[in-house]
Amino acid sequence: MTTAFTTTFTTLEVADYRAAVEAGALVVDIRSRAQRERQGVLAGAVAVEARPLVELLDPRSSAPLAAATGGREVLLVSDDGLDAELFALELHSRGVLGVRAVDGGHDALRAARALGLLADAEHLLRERSAISAH
Repeated sequence: MTTAFTTTFTTLEVADYRAAVEAGALVVDIRSRAQRERQGVLAGAVAVEARPLVELLDPRSSAPLAAATGGREVLLVSDDGLDAELFALELHSRGVLGVRAVDGGHDALRAARALGLLADAEHLLRERSAISAH
């Protein structure tokens, strides 16, 4: 019973992905470089190898990912969603609550034709403009 309760808070259904992206969620692609090359990149997502992920997303670590701080929702995407869910559960157990896995991962996003949603997300367009202005 506890596992189902925890999973509810650590996963995001693909149907809710658009709303989360539009609300400003940071999408982190944790697939390996080889997987990204084989399956295609998730344009607009931050690509982070899975190994250092927990330290990068834990704000108490010595070098957290700046974009993931300040209460911003973080969505993890792995190839089929399983690795992302394990990392979300690990972070949740450490008290990092704003991290969720996209249920079904990159495969489900591709099937739902949702891979391009990040390309038009207003917060990403603003962030790209701020970066290119410097």
